[in-house]
Amino acid sequence: MSVLTTTIFKFVLALTIVVSVTGGLLAWRERPEPGAVPLIALLAGQCWWAATLIFRIDATGLSAKMFWVDVSWIGIGLIPVAWLFFSLEYAGYTEYTTRNYVLLSLLVPAITAVLGVTNDAHHLLYIDSTLVQQDGTTTLSRTPGAWFWVIAGYTYLLGLLGAIPLFQLVSSSVQTFRGQSVTLLVGIFAPWVVNILYLFEVLPTAGVDPTPIAFAVSGVAYLGALTRFQLFGTNPSPIRHARATVFNRMQQGALVLDSHDNVVDMNPQASSALDTTPHDALGRSISHVCPDLTPPIATSQANQSIFRPPDSNRAYDVSESCIKDIHDRLLGRVITLHEISDLLRQQQRLEVLSRVFRHNIRTNTQVILGNANYLATHNSETKATAVEENALEIQDISDKVRAILDVFERGREGHTDVPLETILAASIEAARNEYPAVEISATPVDEDIYVNSLFDTVCSNVIKNAAQHNTNPDPRVTVSVETQQNAVEITVADNGPGIDDHELALISQGTETPLEHGSSFGLALIAWGTDIAGGDVTFEDNDPTGTIVTIEAPLRSQ
Repeated sequence: MSVLTTTIFKFVLALTIVVSVTGGLLAWRERPEPGAVPLIALLAGQCWWAATLIFRIDATGLSAKMFWVDVSWIGIGLIPVAWLFFSLEYAGYTEYTTRNYVLLSLLVPAITAVLGVTNDAHHLLYIDSTLVQQDGTTTLSRTPGAWFWVIAGYTYLLGLLGAIPLFQLVSSSVQTFRGQSVTLLVGIFAPWVVNILYLFEVLPTAGVDPTPIAFAVSGVAYLGALTRFQLFGTNPSPIRHARATVFNRMQQGALVLDSHDNVVDMNPQASSALDTTPHDALGRSISHVCPDLTPPIATSQANQSIFRPPDSNRAYDVSESCIKDIHDRLLGRVITLHEISDLLRQQQRLEVLSRVFRHNIRTNTQVILGNANYLATHNSETKATAVEENALEIQDISDKVRAILDVFERGREGHTDVPLETILAASIEAARNEYPAVEISATPVDEDIYVNSLFDTVCSNVIKNAAQHNTNPDPRVTVSVETQQNAVEITVADNGPGIDDHELALISQGTETPLEHGSSFGLALIAWGTDIAGGDVTFEDNDPTGTIVTIEAPLRSQ
């Protein structure tokens, strides 16, 4: 290497340092944008390598030249690691940029740096070192050792891994991302090509690695990405996060199946709907994960159905869409589960209200009109009583409808928490005053038990119905309370005639036969109010006669 060549060589290296420092300062201003810190580290590594090469050229003795080669490995090892993590942050793969991954990736470069300064003890990095005189210039010639090829392979591996996310953006529909990715790839490929040519001794550099000179091209490319293509002003990092966020936080459950109907992905909502976990479901056939959720695969249009999980009162509208490639080959399908439990319950409630209200009002009105016509010409106490009874029944239905509408309204607006003792005391006192012939007993209730305020309407109607419809010669109603871990059970037992099965079916199924109609809205008010308040209610036959109503109310903290 001639003196002129050496001078040009050093000038280009100095230019590399200037360009890298400029890019580093621009990147420093963009912190904490994704990729800014790794890019600063990458440019710092380039500066370090270029600076040590200048000092190596100017050094005269063998030990001095060897020293600058050895310390250069600090920057050489930092460059591929910084490149990899810059690429991952830039493309949005931040789950792989945690501290543990960074420390793990720095392990090999750290070992290399230690081996560089201790090479005389083991010769793993370089086997031997000699000075060579060429064209009046003294250069250092070193024979690579075993570890040299390890770090070389490691460097190219990290470089390739970092290039993969950028290759995916070369065809992006966003022109800015295309320009950024191409420019960044030019920045990394320029030193790659020069280094490969040097390793195969294609370049006449007299044993001096010219890779840092190619960093001038890299620096210009990075500057172009920072300025011309607004590297940190617009970057694709949010795209991948947004897609993951939409999938995981969407209200609907979503499952991704492959072409063999194996579950390959699912969001938390789908896990909840199927009562499973990704650990138990992923990789398994959907027929094993949930046998009830295996509709025939759609061929051209989305397929829809209703899915009801076993042992659950939830219901889901199922949409199934095919996943196809550009060759129209089936890759799999996406199944979405939109919960419609509330919609179906509302539909059921409206159906019950419509059927029962329409039938009872029509029947009572017809009776009143018929008896009124008879009373117009006859003075009949029996007919007058019938008119009064039917009018009172209409009034009772109206009161129940108003109570139901009030429960619906309170359920929408939110409600407070009240002591259960206050609710039961008021409900029992009201029932005793209205039905003094019925013996109503109750167990003591702790003062610190709080429940949803909607249970005041529920408990009042349960106790009132138990007393009102009790035709036993010795009518009794018993109210008991049992506290569990997260709920309280309120049990109301009576010795009356019990509840007809068709009345319960009307509430649970929302249907009735032409000859069987609900006589009131009392059961509907109890069932719907409990459901809206987040509880559960069951009806059982008492022994020997009567009904046991058990209300499970979630405990509320105070």
